[in-house]
Amino acid sequence: MTKSPIIVIMLAKNQSARVNMAGGPSTELQSYQNRHLPEQAGIARFIEKWAGIPLNFVEAIGSWIIVRPMNAALRQLDGLSYKLEGTLLKRILQHSLFPVIMIAGFFIGLTATEAGASTESITTLALIPVVIGLIVAPLERLLPYSRNWLEGGNDSSVDLMMFISGAFWNGFAKYLIQVLFLVGMIEMLESYGHGLWPGHLPIVVQVFLFILIKDFFRYWLHRALHEVPFLWRFHAAHHSVKRLYWLNGIRSHPVEVVGQAILFAFPYALLQPSAEIAMIAILMQLTIGIFQHANIDLKLGFWEYIFSIGDNHRYHHYPDKKVGDSNYGGEFILFDILFGTFHKVKGERPHDRIGIGTAPNYPMTMAGLYIAPFLPDQKVFGPEGEPETEDGIPVEAELGELRSQG
Repeated sequence: MTKSPIIVIMLAKNQSARVNMAGGPSTELQSYQNRHLPEQAGIARFIEKWAGIPLNFVEAIGSWIIVRPMNAALRQLDGLSYKLEGTLLKRILQHSLFPVIMIAGFFIGLTATEAGASTESITTLALIPVVIGLIVAPLERLLPYSRNWLEGGNDSSVDLMMFISGAFWNGFAKYLIQVLFLVGMIEMLESYGHGLWPGHLPIVVQVFLFILIKDFFRYWLHRALHEVPFLWRFHAAHHSVKRLYWLNGIRSHPVEVVGQAILFAFPYALLQPSAEIAMIAILMQLTIGIFQHANIDLKLGFWEYIFSIGDNHRYHHYPDKKVGDSNYGGEFILFDILFGTFHKVKGERPHDRIGIGTAPNYPMTMAGLYIAPFLPDQKVFGPEGEPETEDGIPVEAELGELRSQG
């Protein structure tokens, strides 16, 4: 009896999951050519091609001078990675890496601020991704959660460009705050907030208190980005990724970057923590953010009921919105637990198929990611009227991926 396409998909998916989670090699061949806007969006594709020439050129150059050499160097660790399987050393690393790096991140932030580092320092901001990458990228290769996520074609080139553009748009947001007279509104808030901040508490308490308060605003913004269709258009750029790894946590559309920066200006102005507390908090947020997207197979235990990391965020990137519309916390998972959006299945590990289930043709170039939200018809990113598998991925799209894997 001939099996239906959906049954074939499920059997192949289960077999693939067993191989990947067992640490076997990935059979997926990654292309270095990122996906462009679909041909149905003719005008947008024309703009992407010609107006995006500088971006596409930098993306191609990045492939040759950064992505390919980096992947070639990291592959040298694969042999050691297989040797670590099932060893006591691996178990120790899986349980200890998160708390050790968190503690180290705090003291590095404290030392950096005492040495004069600040959020206004271009050198500081430029060094952060370099230092993080040198530490985390090898760890991902040694302790991968999914070997299918070790390489993603030329997505790293785009993610690096998105990091740089994010810094630019954050600066633009500060200018926009001045132009829109929001500075005056913030100054009005300062008189009410003066003296509210508990500066007498230990520094570590102040840092995590500030992150927690900021995360309250982040939670509701993030939830709105998923639940309001207009806002989802822009947040979809972040969910377009096909794998999770240390760098693509910063992949965000400029509209989202600017809106978030403006929103976060208000709690900072009202609470008025010191610049040192804010700087350390930012470094701690980046440290926690590493463990949201990092492709590292850690045993986090109770930490996943405090922070929005590991499997929590892997569920959040599920293509099935019934699962993906959950775990909105930026750093803490507290507000998801309080407001009923926490998702974690006891005894289960998330699979590695992520993305936008209804938009398998979402663009992957930087120019395409910029343009995509403004297309009137968002259905061009996904086949219309096709049956879907249980995780929300159109059948034909999933069959195409299976065929490409042999």
